[in-house]
Amino acid sequence: MIRLRSLFWLLLISATGFAMFGVKYQVQALEDQFARINRATAAEQHEIRVLDAEWAYLTRPETLDAMNRQFLSLAPISTKQLRTTVADIPMRPPTAAPAPAVEATTMVAAAEPAPMPSAAQSALRAMPALLDKPPATPQPTKPSTAKAAARPAPPHHPKSLDDLISQIMASR
Repeated sequence: MIRLRSLFWLLLISATGFAMFGVKYQVQALEDQFARINRATAAEQHEIRVLDAEWAYLTRPETLDAMNRQFLSLAPISTKQLRTTVADIPMRPPTAAPAPAVEATTMVAAAEPAPMPSAAQSALRAMPALLDKPPATPQPTKPSTAKAAARPAPPHHPKSLDDLISQIMASR
């Protein structure tokens, strides 16, 4: 019985020793990793301080002026470059809208009344019509109705933004 007890304690002490050996090396590996991370953090903080100092130097007015003279040759804005009124701003070029394909079924559907759009949608739809030139290609004829005869003539092209706004407000 004494031998069995001795064997048990010998195995228990050996297992504990090997476990302590393994834990010791795991702790050393973690300490090495921790030291590497601390060194990398310190290096990054030093690099950030260097970059902040370099940015402060490069954004000084004297340095910017020297670089402007050397590379860009920029000058202050003259009053001729500034637009003074809304009329001086050019209008957008008209966009080319694709011509819709007309079939016999669409001619019948065109005679039926369409649902009324909201005021905002009609204003947005009227904008391209105000800016576009009338198409040069002949349009297929649609059946004439009393509604078609009551439509006003197409509006003239606006000369300024104020004219465009007044035309939109008048179409509401």
